Amino acid sequence: MKLICQIFVTALITSMLMISHVQAQESENLLPLQEGSRALQFQISENFNLESFSGSVFSYKRQLSDQKATRIGLSLSSQYAVTDYPDDINDQNDSNMQFNLGLSYSRMNYINPDSEIKFYYGYGPGVNFGLNRTVQDETNSKLTNRSVLYGISGIGYAGVEWFFHSSMSLHAEYQSSIRLNHRRIKQTNEQNATDNSIRNNSTVFSLGGDGVQFGLSVYF
Repeated sequence: MKLICQIFVTALITSMLMISHVQAQESENLLPLQEGSRALQFQISENFNLESFSGSVFSYKRQLSDQKATRIGLSLSSQYAVTDYPDDINDQNDSNMQFNLGLSYSRMNYINPDSEIKFYYGYGPGVNFGLNRTVQDETNSKLTNRSVLYGISGIGYAGVEWFFHSSMSLHAEYQSSIRLNHRRIKQTNEQNATDNSIRNNSTVFSLGGDGVQFGLSVYF
């Protein structure tokens, strides 16, 4: 099934490129960036799968003019799992809950909007929040680990965009970021009606590049 999807996406992109070549012969301008135009952006993975370009849920761009735009990326993930051990003499029951949320906002600037291949750069802030809670419940004892993460970041990127269709473009982008994350961890051990808690705090500062991403933008 995965192979069929990859073949379909490859055939779809090839067909769009062929159509765009015919349209390029009929029109001098494919689609100049216009004020008010909007786009959903997708990342093209190495297997030609389409994913969100900036943020795991969606990446949305809006043109303010032919030279300026804004982009919003939203990431959201959650998971809850419960594991029972019915044959365990301690009647063990484990649970795990994870929740992560991230939001980024950036301003984009196009250097040469009238060129066939358009160069752009952008920058902006980002925030993220994460919660992780695991519980190991046994007879006469209960161990709970709770972790909360807060983070802020500064994002910068530069790339090129090529309109191969009147409402679609391909782009390649290099991104780098400065990130500051603070994590609070609390471990509680309940045993024989007695609670013991241990708290730890950690702060991590990171600076680096996130590599090159290839994407597809659909304008509407």
